[in-house]
Parts: sequence; structure tokens; C-alpha cells
Amino acid sequence: MDSRTYTQVKGKKTGTAAGMAAGGGDRLTIGMKRLDSLEDLEEKMSPREAVDHVAKEVALVARLSVSLWAQLGLGGRWIVAAWQLFLYAALLMPGLIQVVFYYFFSPSVTRSIIYSKKPRNRLDLYTPSSSQDGRAWPVVVFVTGGAWTIGYKAWGALLGKRLSELGILVACLDYRNFPQGNALDMLEDVNTGVAWVLRHIGRHGGDPENVYLCGQSAGGHLLALVLLAQVQRKLAGRCRLLKGRTWDPRRTKGFIGVSGAYSLDGLREHLHRRGLCKSLFESIMSLDGKPALVELSPTYFARKLGLRLRGELPEVLLLHGKADKSVPCMSSSTFCEALNSGGVKCECRLYEGKSHTDPLVDDALRGGRDALMEDIVEMVLKRKIQKWQAPLLPGFLVTAASFVCPF
Repeated sequence: MDSRTYTQVKGKKTGTAAGMAAGGGDRLTIGMKRLDSLEDLEEKMSPREAVDHVAKEVALVARLSVSLWAQLGLGGRWIVAAWQLFLYAALLMPGLIQVVFYYFFSPSVTRSIIYSKKPRNRLDLYTPSSSQDGRAWPVVVFVTGGAWTIGYKAWGALLGKRLSELGILVACLDYRNFPQGNALDMLEDVNTGVAWVLRHIGRHGGDPENVYLCGQSAGGHLLALVLLAQVQRKLAGRCRLLKGRTWDPRRTKGFIGVSGAYSLDGLREHLHRRGLCKSLFESIMSLDGKPALVELSPTYFARKLGLRLRGELPEVLLLHGKADKSVPCMSSSTFCEALNSGGVKCECRLYEGKSHTDPLVDDALRGGRDALMEDIVEMVLKRKIQKWQAPLLPGFLVTAASFVCPF
């Protein structure tokens, strides 16, 4: 953002936004007011600035794709996985097109709200269309997966659509992926995004006192680690894993982890066999240039904090498919045991026969009962539902896609 002068910000005197890119932390000082969201400036980009922004984003994605290609090399395993992913998406395309149309044209979706100054610090909001009789909406902050390399906020569109139709406001966070950033950068982004929601969601009709966190796969790993790091920062005054704002995890009502990766050192060889090579994984999960798979594992972190976690975390619900080939369900059950040992209220539910993508994507497209949505709604709204979902494409296409899915 270039240097500009603002005559008024929330009633404060004239200040300058110069040096935002070089400023410390994730905050900006204008006059006497400290800001940490570009939305606070209430400044809109001109059409020319918008076009320039899109062009820079496209160039950045292209450059990062080449860099990621170089990191992956030309190994046969990941090339096969890439073709499997392409075929998986092609089979689901008739349903995904409907979701894309909803994402871009539904008045219920507000895309790319800027929550901080770092690259990809954007979020999408999925707002319920029905009336709440003046009451604020409960909120779910969703962080998508993507093996820490291909995650994107729009991957949460289907979940956002389903939950918003049931009266829940959903905020889907985007964050830097590797090689644009490593695990510490991702943690900083997720931490900042959650802090933004806790401070600003009231402007959008959400209830800041009724916020739940939900992460899938890599997103579950990042959110769990952010929660635990905030506890350590509160108890010890600092945490080397966390930059940016401090907020109390007890301000959130619950954490829902879906197919999360919580024990990274145990996953290294497994993911290597699945196509995410060890050297790349260790580059993502590094501290001070050295692999730190244990230190960046939520299960290890929970065991390290032990009983000091008692009373410091909201209730936790871990959901995982027993047929998950990408992240074995043992990841969630072991993390659940570590949290329970620390005095945290945690439940682990394992879905019989479900893969890594079934709960979030395949089941929703297939239609019928949706266990993931029902479990999330039960936790957030404190009531059980049994809602039949209309299919978005024929079941045989979903079955074929599940068969070729690399995840």
C-alpha cells in the first residue's frame, strides 16, 4: 500500500499510512489510533488499482508455481498424484460448477475482505439469508486444507453454503502457502485472521461472543497449533511459534478439527510415500532453517503443556474418516487423548469408511445425510439436526471420483 494521508479515521485526527509495509507486527498507526485491518481504513481500491492488484496476484501465483515445481522435482509419485487430482476434479466438475456459480454470484457471499497487510490475507464471508430477529449470528471460522501448498479460501465454499443456510455465519480464511511462506508464516496469518474475526465480525452481523473455529487437514493443524501457542503465550509471556496479536482462546466457544494432521513427525514417512517428499515437508515445517516436525505438532505441544491446559481451551471436537489414506485417523485419536490428559473437554468421532475428502466434498455433492454438517451444527447450535441434502451430481460420478482421488 502506498503512502497516503487520511483526514479522519473513526473520529481521530489526520495521520499517515506511510510505512505500512515496513511497520512492526500486523498493526498500523494513524494519528493516535492503532489499526490492524485495512478494512478499518474504509478505503476502496479504484478500478485501475484493482486491475493492477489482480495482475500482480496472477504473476505471483505463476512465480510460486514454478518455485513449487522446482521443489517437487520430476518424481513420478507426485506426477501421478497430480493426474489423479485432475481426474478427480473433472469427474466432480458438474457439481463444482454449481458451487463456483454460487461463490461468484450469490448475494450471501462477500469475497476477499482484507484482514491484514500480508499477502493472501483475505477472507470470504457466507451470510445467512434468513432473519435472526435482531440477534447476531453464531460464527464459524473455517481454515481449509491443501497439504500446506495448495490451500485456498474458496475451497470452503460448499461448507459455507450449507452452514449459512442453517443460520450460521461462516468466515473462510486464506493464508500463505509454501513456498510463499513456511509454517510460521501460515500460523501468523491464521492467528491474525482469527483475531480479526473476534474484533470485527459484529460489523457483519456475527456474534463475537459465539465464535467457533473449524479447520480441515492442514487447516486443522494450523488452528490447533495457534490455540495451543496462544495458551503458552498467556502462561509464559511468549511463544516462538506465534507472531501478531494476542487473544484468549477462551473467547472462542469451540474448536472442530476435520481430518487434521496433529503428529507431524509420525506423518513424515507416510506423506513421503503419498507423494509429499520429506525434504519439501521439512522445508515447510522448519524453525530457524531446521526441520521442527515435533515442535510444530499439536499433539506434542498438548503433552508439553499438560495439565496447564485445564480451563484454557474451549471444548474440542475431532472428526476423522477411518478410511483416510492421507492422514490416518490415529492422528485425531492420539491428539484427543493428549488433550483429555491435559484436562480439556475433547471428543473424537471417527466416520466409518470415509476418506480424507469424503466429509468435506464428496458427501456434500452426493446428497442425502451429511454427517460433517450435522456434527458441526450440533456443536454450534446445540441441537441435533437430520437434514437431507439435494445431490449436486449423480452418485456414480462421486463414487468414481472417490476411487481416483489422490487424497
